[in-house]
Amino acid sequence: MRPDATLLNARSLTKLGTAVKALRLRRGWTQAELAEKAQVSRQWLVALEGSRTRGLEVGRLMRTLDALDASLMIRDDAPEDAP
Repeated sequence: MRPDATLLNARSLTKLGTAVKALRLRRGWTQAELAEKAQVSRQWLVALEGSRTRGLEVGRLMRTLDALDASLMIRDDAPEDAP
């Protein structure tokens, strides 16, 4: 990870969609451009950014993040003394 990389905390589908949209806008891309780069439909991307997906399709999400040169990180938020 670049030292100057921006970390976006997404603890819900709503925040994940917001983070994807923020990255897309930061790159100056339209939804259609990102959808093409990620090989997903624009409708799916609209649903993700609007948090209107019933079930998140991980493969599509990973292709979308890859197109944005972004990655998904999982952080353990449990207290250190948790079993």
